[in-house]
Amino acid sequence: MPRSAIILLGCLLLGCALPPNTALRDWARLASVLADHPSAAAAPNPAQRDGLLAQQQALAIYLYALSVLATEESTLTFRPEPFAPLPSRAAAADPAAGPAVAEIGRLLAAARAANLPPGARARSAGSATVVEDLRLRPLIRAADAPVQMLVGTLSRGTTGPEEETYRQVLAAIGQGHAMLKAQAGDIRQRETARDIMAQEDRLRRLMLILAPDPAVGLRPDPAGLVGAVVQP
Repeated sequence: MPRSAIILLGCLLLGCALPPNTALRDWARLASVLADHPSAAAAPNPAQRDGLLAQQQALAIYLYALSVLATEESTLTFRPEPFAPLPSRAAAADPAAGPAVAEIGRLLAAARAANLPPGARARSAGSATVVEDLRLRPLIRAADAPVQMLVGTLSRGTTGPEEETYRQVLAAIGQGHAMLKAQAGDIRQRETARDIMAQEDRLRRLMLILAPDPAVGLRPDPAGLVGAVVQP
């Protein structure tokens, strides 16, 4: 085959390839880290504070799982046992948060059950839809309601002036996820990737003014419950 034909064939193959979801992966992982901020969970009594912590943990778990699912050929880990107490704990701070956390658990369990068999991506060559997106898109759409609920309950529960930056982080996460839902059908398009990177930049700027949380650094495992539930 002439060299020019080989080059042309290579260009065609590259042009047909869909870009990986690195922008989504990076946004979701950063959002997970910032959502997990125990010092912002100030409440008048221990039960309410524990409820706010449970809401933070559920939101951080979901966002980390989203980052895993945005990674090509990924296998989602979801351990239901450490997640199981979160809905009732979350409801202690706000009754509306309990069902939202329970729904996130249900969605992540379903996503784990839909883990792709080895070689699924290779067998889907030529398909218009990348196999990872077959569960990524419906998960984002279905999870937006409980995510927005947790953003709202956490914002209402962190009322002090010292938590203002954390509330801004929550608002950015909620708006970023709403954008993902609105563009879920085009999740791999370059325009969508640029929008996601803009949302990540917004979070990074907020991270510069969000006070470091010593409670996270003092954990035996800094990943906390996120690590226990969804990290491999």
